[in-house]
Amino acid sequence: MTHQYQERREVQGEASGPGAVAVGSNHGIISTGDAATIDNRTLHLPAEALRAPAEVPAPPGLNNLPAPRSAVFVGRVEDLARLGAAMDGGGAATVVHGLGGMGKSTLALHYAHRHRDRYNPVWWVPAETPDGITLALASLAAHLDPYANLTASASAEGAAWATAWLQSHEGWLLVLDNAEAPDDLAPVIGPLTTGQHLITSRRATGWHHLARPLGLRTLAPDASTDLLMRIIGEAGGAGQPGGPDDGAVLAELAAELGHLPLALTQAAAYIQHTAITPASYLARLRRHPARMFAASATDNHERTVARVWQLTLQAIAARDPLAVDILRTFAWLGPDDVPRDLAEALDDDPIAVDEALALLHAYSMITLTPLTFTVHRLVQAVARTPDPADPHRAEETIEEARRRAIGLLGAALPEDPLFNVAGRPRWRALLPHIEALADHVPPARDDEETDVIWLLTSAFLQSEVQLDRAVGFAERSMAASQRLHGPDAPRTLASRSVLASAYRAAGDLERAITLHERNRDDCERVFGAAHEETLMARANLAYAHGLAGDVHLAAELHSRNLADCERLLGPDDKLTLVSRNNLASAYREAGDLDRAISLHEQSTADYARVFGPGHPETLTARSNLAYTYQLAGDLTRAIPLHEAVLTARERALGPTHPHTTLAHELLTNARAAAASAG
Repeated sequence: MTHQYQERREVQGEASGPGAVAVGSNHGIISTGDAATIDNRTLHLPAEALRAPAEVPAPPGLNNLPAPRSAVFVGRVEDLARLGAAMDGGGAATVVHGLGGMGKSTLALHYAHRHRDRYNPVWWVPAETPDGITLALASLAAHLDPYANLTASASAEGAAWATAWLQSHEGWLLVLDNAEAPDDLAPVIGPLTTGQHLITSRRATGWHHLARPLGLRTLAPDASTDLLMRIIGEAGGAGQPGGPDDGAVLAELAAELGHLPLALTQAAAYIQHTAITPASYLARLRRHPARMFAASATDNHERTVARVWQLTLQAIAARDPLAVDILRTFAWLGPDDVPRDLAEALDDDPIAVDEALALLHAYSMITLTPLTFTVHRLVQAVARTPDPADPHRAEETIEEARRRAIGLLGAALPEDPLFNVAGRPRWRALLPHIEALADHVPPARDDEETDVIWLLTSAFLQSEVQLDRAVGFAERSMAASQRLHGPDAPRTLASRSVLASAYRAAGDLERAITLHERNRDDCERVFGAAHEETLMARANLAYAHGLAGDVHLAAELHSRNLADCERLLGPDDKLTLVSRNNLASAYREAGDLDRAISLHEQSTADYARVFGPGHPETLTARSNLAYTYQLAGDLTRAIPLHEAVLTARERALGPTHPHTTLAHELLTNARAAAASAG
């Protein structure tokens, strides 16, 4: 039935007629020439316009759902199932939370479209602000009953009418999109228990009293590549994948973008729009990250990675500037398992750091655990990329954050990476962050602080038998030292020594011996023949000669060096112990097993007394002694020692460490020899 609106001229300004309601008195302003006269009119509504909200049925299929931004929707089958299960759970609302650009709104929109026949009405509510929620509910009221719109003099009254309607009906769905704060939704959700609410938000915390949380993750690598492929291929052209290497390039691009749906969509749209290849886009992204993060192939510049996160950072900075400092600082380290104590070193007040980390976690900019936190790699890339259009990413601010990151990491490194056993777990935890810093800081910008970090890291990696990486860090330290200090500076000589040792450990003996000889000569010239650095340089050179097969020269050099170390440094100095162990090994390689066994027995006892029985160097000394017993045919003493070394290394280093593997091989060989002899 169609309701007709009737207008009547009133004499007394009052409504008349059955069921008529006076609605306003100044609806008619008739202009005649330069004069305007007010024509009092009354809008008369039918009696059914006075129905209570509970008496108004929803029109079939009522919804205001926007169309999805893209027809391409991949990699979210499992997430849709999780969301469906959560929505079927009844009771509390469901909040899909995650980093900006994760695809929360897209997931909620696809869920709502797929279930339009299950709910009525289905209403999309922009929930960034309380005013936005009020306006959306008032719009719902107008669509449920046009008379409600006519009788409401303000959007608040329309929202109240919609709330009353929702309270008295079942089977509806409100999608509250991009909610900023749980407290903004409490007045809406609290009174409404007869339908369902689906919330999307960047806020990961604070929902426990209001909604059931459902965290959204980045896409799987295969889904990321598929998304790029589908969008790029929509219109064909020069940018359309098709070459034999495109799959690998798309996978590399997806990884560079951290598998974030918004970034992937933004990149694919740009590739399609500009008809460039994925490889060209990847090159532009690496060379001009700030411009590419802000580049849009559409008129909607608000939906770019740079803009989405700029708005988030503004909200965070307004509440706690320390939180933004933390984000910028740790953009220079690895994305995963960042130790919380590194952040705690940024401020003297640990509670202030706790609150700043919690705020970043609440906005999904980090994922927080009791001991570590994780930052999405693309968030890091944006946070360390200067952009004059973003007040949070000024060039001087980014540079200050880089300096802070270097200082924090350098201060956190344990001393003595070769001998400090207790510090090895810490080294292993920090190593991914050292490598990330090395990737993010160009070698030309290395300074004294980074030089020390690279040098110590090479020494640690040599102790872990990660030799290719050890060589890379030593070469970088050597280049930085020479540029910063000159060829004869103590720091340069130390870097050259570590580099030569890395070459030696990696099997490049020719380069190792050349560097060790140069270092010995330079140390004698700079420090003098009796200096500790000179003695170390001689020991390293002798050891390299032994590995190269010149065992008699090695034994001669080690013997002289041991005598000098004992005289100048004392019998228990680390260098003296190393020299004695090296001389014993040289005698063994030369076939002089009696002298080798005598020195190895003394060396093992000295290491155990000075460093302790479980120290890695003590275990190495015992392994050398066991192997020398084995060569001498004394398997009765060799096998128990091999067994003890293997047990200790399994306990200290784990079953897969190279030193553990070596101990297992030595024990196996000794047992095989015993079986053959028996």
